[in-house]
Amino acid sequence: MTRTVSLIQLGIGHVGAAVVELVVKRAARWRDDYDIAVRYAVLADSTAMVAAPEGELDGPLAHALAGALERRHAGLPLASFPDAVAWDNTDAVLEGTLARAAAPEDVVVLDCATGERTTPLLLAARAAGASIVLANKDPLAGPLERFRALVGGAGRGSLRLSATVGAGLPIAATLAALIASGDTLLALDARASGSLGFLCDRLSAGARFDAALREAMARGYTEPDPRQDLSGFDVARKLLILARLAGGDAELADVHVESLAPPGAETLERDTFLARLPRYADHLAERAEAARAHGRVLRYVGRIDERGAPRAELVDLPADAPLARGGGPENVFVLRTARYDTTPLTISGPGAGVSVTSGAVVADLLRALGVA
Repeated sequence: MTRTVSLIQLGIGHVGAAVVELVVKRAARWRDDYDIAVRYAVLADSTAMVAAPEGELDGPLAHALAGALERRHAGLPLASFPDAVAWDNTDAVLEGTLARAAAPEDVVVLDCATGERTTPLLLAARAAGASIVLANKDPLAGPLERFRALVGGAGRGSLRLSATVGAGLPIAATLAALIASGDTLLALDARASGSLGFLCDRLSAGARFDAALREAMARGYTEPDPRQDLSGFDVARKLLILARLAGGDAELADVHVESLAPPGAETLERDTFLARLPRYADHLAERAEAARAHGRVLRYVGRIDERGAPRAELVDLPADAPLARGGGPENVFVLRTARYDTTPLTISGPGAGVSVTSGAVVADLLRALGVA
């Protein structure tokens, strides 16, 4: 008998829209290969939720989803839909989806949003037995108690978080498996930001700051406001998630972070900052030139030490160092554990981009369904 799975997707920005497109494109194949019919029950943006028409992911439903995305990207929020549901009613939306499903495990929440607003729905879904797939880091970067509630075994549903760190690289799952099997993290060093990796690579090659940042934006490596990347906050959240998966009890305020934003730029409106980018052309130029003079390169590096204390900062490294090799948006994670002490475990690959991140979300969806 065909299994019907209902999706609640929170967030339909660049990554979220790509997730919808992938799910719609692959749905027929999943039905043929796994006898699973995947359907969207709910789409949500920051303004409201909209229940998708009943049915499978083809024909009228596919057109309805496409129409919602087109309307959203035309600048019309989902709150403008006549049947939009306010975020205050998330409990009713979840309960209605669960009531229509054959079993709680046939409901999956895909959190492709940003911010902590989604957390109550995620906790309720796990408690009810639904599965959670996260690209959103914010629910995991809040208070430690909440992290444990989301990730721990108290919830009946599963939680997958591959897309929160490394854009789908198997770093979070590998670290969690090592710790669960009795290993101990001694240190972790990482280039954990695709956007800052690309920026540092360009600066080390002689590019000016404004040109390098605009290129990173054009390639889709940064947040809409690139100062979120420059602040180091994104790296801080990733380090915090990994430190907690390793058994640490750090809070976000415990992460030491060096910002790469130009002095004074943090307080500007986004559009004003972007308009003034040429003024910051020489930002970090002296550090890049000094590194080149010694045959070294700039890299933004995150580290978790043996005490579980995370920090992230700009450093210069020899060109042949593990964290210096590779270029552009590549992420590199070097794990030294009790088992991998003499020869640390290294995981590397693309760490930014809509395609790899959305692919990681869909891969986690299939894992949550038990078919990957």
